[in-house]
Amino acid sequence: MLARLPLLALTACVAAATLFAQNPDRPRRERREEPPVELKNLTFRTETFASAAVGRDIEIGIYLPKDYDVEAQKETKWPLAIWLHGMHEDHMRFHNRGGAAVLDQCVGDGKMPPCVFVSANGGRTSMYVNRKDQKWEDLITVDLLAHLTKNYRVSERREQRAIMGVSMGGMGALRIAFTKPELFGAVGAHSSAVFAEDPEQLPERLKGYAKRLGLDEVFGNPIQKEPWQKANPLCLANSADPKVLNTLRIYFDAGSADNYGFAGGNLLLHEALDQHKVVHTWRLIDGGGHSWGAGFQDQTLPHSFAVVGAMFAGKPAATPPAGDATDAGNGKSGDKK
Repeated sequence: MLARLPLLALTACVAAATLFAQNPDRPRRERREEPPVELKNLTFRTETFASAAVGRDIEIGIYLPKDYDVEAQKETKWPLAIWLHGMHEDHMRFHNRGGAAVLDQCVGDGKMPPCVFVSANGGRTSMYVNRKDQKWEDLITVDLLAHLTKNYRVSERREQRAIMGVSMGGMGALRIAFTKPELFGAVGAHSSAVFAEDPEQLPERLKGYAKRLGLDEVFGNPIQKEPWQKANPLCLANSADPKVLNTLRIYFDAGSADNYGFAGGNLLLHEALDQHKVVHTWRLIDGGGHSWGAGFQDQTLPHSFAVVGAMFAGKPAATPPAGDATDAGNGKSGDKK
């Protein structure tokens, strides 16, 4: 699969755009009752805060270390990780689809130090991009960070902050990390929406759905190169200063059987980072699919949590296990310090 992907990468990258061509008029399914999630090492709560960036109250999910409130920890500043959900999801998706259980296990196993882990709510199709009247990136990088800093004992050091996400959220996490490295020291992205650099290569079906999905407010209709390239991690990897990117711990993965073809776009991102000598960890999951329905939480989350956890603990980046489907930029795992 690795040998064939470079020849198919651009085709798959373009095909990936069909993610946004889902029928927006189909009726929404009723939310099913989810069984309670039992956590041994963390506590979970939801809360709402007012966001000036999007002009509404936003719900978030917050995981706290079990001993967050004990007297001995009252002065502790905890590491912070922010999770960005995918398209048509919300702040509860991570909790109800298996992410919480994996996070709790990784904390128990020591892969991830106890930390404040926040599942954000970025709207159904926002792309985490600032629009005219709703600034979804500022929701994360300004309002949410300010709310957490004010109300929780979280570290403000970039080496103690990470941003992570899946699909649409993976795209947002990569973009925010690449453009605001002063805020976050690590990024972990899964099944990320990464596309061809030239929007002219996108299928007409996507262009037709752009307005109905609200994407024209972000990228224009027809899609314009400037906003497209400002949002696309592949474009940013080719335009950013490699010295700046090398201050990040970068992890991303995708499944070779991703039904949106995202392996191709992520492979292009890996090749771009490699070309610019930006150290990173890229994993192609042989036979892996897209996001929650494909069971990615068990296949991939422990690896990104290990990369983020090593930074939180002040350790060198973890080396992927032998035989794993991993290709680390410049033949290494982790980042340069």
